Amino acid sequence: MNILNNTLFNYKCYYINCMGLIIKTKFLLILLISYLYSTISIKLNSSEIINEKFLSEQCKVALDFYIDRPDLETEFLRRFEYCKDTVKDVSPKGFQVNPILSDFKSMFGVNGRTRMQIHQGIDIVGSANEPILAIADGIVLETAIANCVGPSVVIDHGSSIDNKKLITIYSHTGEFLVKEGEKVARGSEIAKLPKKIEYPCMARVRHLHLQIGQQYCEKEEKNTWGCQFFIKDLYNSLNPHLFWANGPNNVTCFEKNKSYPKGTITYPFKCNKKIK
Repeated sequence: MNILNNTLFNYKCYYINCMGLIIKTKFLLILLISYLYSTISIKLNSSEIINEKFLSEQCKVALDFYIDRPDLETEFLRRFEYCKDTVKDVSPKGFQVNPILSDFKSMFGVNGRTRMQIHQGIDIVGSANEPILAIADGIVLETAIANCVGPSVVIDHGSSIDNKKLITIYSHTGEFLVKEGEKVARGSEIAKLPKKIEYPCMARVRHLHLQIGQQYCEKEEKNTWGCQFFIKDLYNSLNPHLFWANGPNNVTCFEKNKSYPKGTITYPFKCNKKIK
């Protein structure tokens, strides 16, 4: 009988100890999961804060037209809020790039106003004198200052991977860094963003308007029917997002010593690598 009682007693102790160990283990697991969750959340929140700060700074430098116009403070604040709410971060993994404020087919301009025509290009904000890069190899067809849009560079980038002509307009630039007839390489500097925003179509927001057409208006055709601008398909242009080197809708950064498929494009601004 004593042996049975001792066995039962030992069994109860073993059971209680096991249950205690299980409870402790569960408790420690809960603590570990909570810690990991909070750590991941902090990292995510930190990343989001850094990204929001970057986009806010990009909007601010794009709007420095208003620095010398305190009389337009209300307009500045309205456009600054619009920019922060609307600007699109298209940065590829591991990089940080200038954001797009008015994308292809957008009905709203960089100033938040409704467009008269659906947008046929992409508008990328940037800072004063920031270099603009060629999106592919090509030949400079024209450097000109057009009414309303201001300085523009037109480059023939050959044919796309699906055999479409890539006549590209880089509008709202500042200083030209190339000449007509010059051959350019992908990633080379072709112009700079302007320091001063002087032309009406820039809408008081510093940005690059990138548009890809297929039918170039020769100089002798200018100011004739259908050739008021640089291309004949002004209102039927190609979507740049279809031609990124990493595939459609995958913005691709230009990196030196890296090769890219012919007929594809890379981003027209320098990409900065994110610090891990």
